[in-house]
Amino acid sequence: PASCRARQAAAQLALEGWRVGVLAAAVRDELEAEGRFARCFDACVDDGAADEEGSALRYAARLFEREIDEDLQPALSTFVTIEAHALEAIRALSPLAAAFRSVCGEPALPQLQQLCANLSAGWCTQLEALLAESIGRAVELESWEPISGGRPAVLRSSSVVDLFTQLDQLCDVFISFASLQPLQPADLRAFTDVVERKVGSYVRIVAEGCVPLPASALEGDARRAASAVASDEAPATSAGRSRSSRAKGAAAGPPANKAALEAQPLEQLCLRLNNCAWAREQLGKLASKLVASLPDLTALARTRVGGGGVDTLMAGGASQCDAACDAIAKYVARKVVYYELGSAFLTQLYLPSPLDPASRLAPLLTRLNPTLAAIVRGVALAAWSKQALLAVLGTFSLALTAVLEAPNRRYAPAHRTVLLQDVQRLADFFMDGGLLDEQVVAGSVSPLRALVEASCAA
Repeated sequence: PASCRARQAAAQLALEGWRVGVLAAAVRDELEAEGRFARCFDACVDDGAADEEGSALRYAARLFEREIDEDLQPALSTFVTIEAHALEAIRALSPLAAAFRSVCGEPALPQLQQLCANLSAGWCTQLEALLAESIGRAVELESWEPISGGRPAVLRSSSVVDLFTQLDQLCDVFISFASLQPLQPADLRAFTDVVERKVGSYVRIVAEGCVPLPASALEGDARRAASAVASDEAPATSAGRSRSSRAKGAAAGPPANKAALEAQPLEQLCLRLNNCAWAREQLGKLASKLVASLPDLTALARTRVGGGGVDTLMAGGASQCDAACDAIAKYVARKVVYYELGSAFLTQLYLPSPLDPASRLAPLLTRLNPTLAAIVRGVALAAWSKQALLAVLGTFSLALTAVLEAPNRRYAPAHRTVLLQDVQRLADFFMDGGLLDEQVVAGSVSPLRALVEASCAA
């Protein structure tokens, strides 16, 4: 049975750990004994350093190293990952390696370094599968509700907390392991690479979990948008009504996707963004913790990135977190503008005439106002809140551009004033209460002013 095999494997590990400990202690005792009388034989040793003090002891130590190799290999091959008996073997061999090093210099007891490399490689291989499974399970069980252990509720959800609780514990294990015996750069890198990959995998899953949006007639080149807008102004014949229905359907999305989109409200999208942003923050804390405990990682960070410090360790994972946050912010903007407001852009804005107060921009901005408030309230980091708001402004401006360029819309010099007023209203709307900086907003709406001037030219 599996339980029996597990007990047998554990017993074998315990036995081999004990054998390594006994062998290391015996050889260390022998080496100490050699040190008490070997000097008498220095003149008898021909090792290229005849008559040099300590040459006989070095000769004896090298013989010991060669002789114990055969005894160590079966035991060391039993240990394939970081576990208690393997760590005991390292603790037993480390003083022996130090004793060899004091006599022979480097390298000393290469079997110990090979054991550490094997344990690191085996453990990292196990972590790949372990973390992949735990990430999948955490996301599958995710409720997408804010953690409510305190007041106010924490603006992130359980899956990211579960992941970094596990990663923090794994870092503690690795620090304990690496503190026993200095590791090679490749062994250090193997662990940090696993952490980076799995954090990157998590934020990618979170970002890709946003329900795909249906194609919008406001996206793509201006001719496509204009064609869809034109279909809504077709004469009210049966053919015209059919074309109008198709255009409205494209703006609202296929029925099969509507339920999923409605089941993923803005609050959940903000939590997804928060999780990815918090993952970046926690990854930086893990890097600081590792470097503080394992100084060799500082040099590794500088070597890999080309400039130094803790922030450069696992910089690739941090970049993946930023990319996921950016993708979610842009998704929010597209969903709000193209999916939720798209039909109003296509069928109401500036129809039948820009001079009609009901067809102006104000009703759209009124509908947008609760969304902006929800973004400010729901996105934890101010920097990403502003990035999401800027994405909404940019996407809104693109949709407005599509309407202004639509061939079925006819603009005259008499429309110039009201259209420029609408552009200014849009700018004021996003600057109100300090939502976005004036300079940023001005840069976003400047092309719209130029387009109004061109569209209303005589």
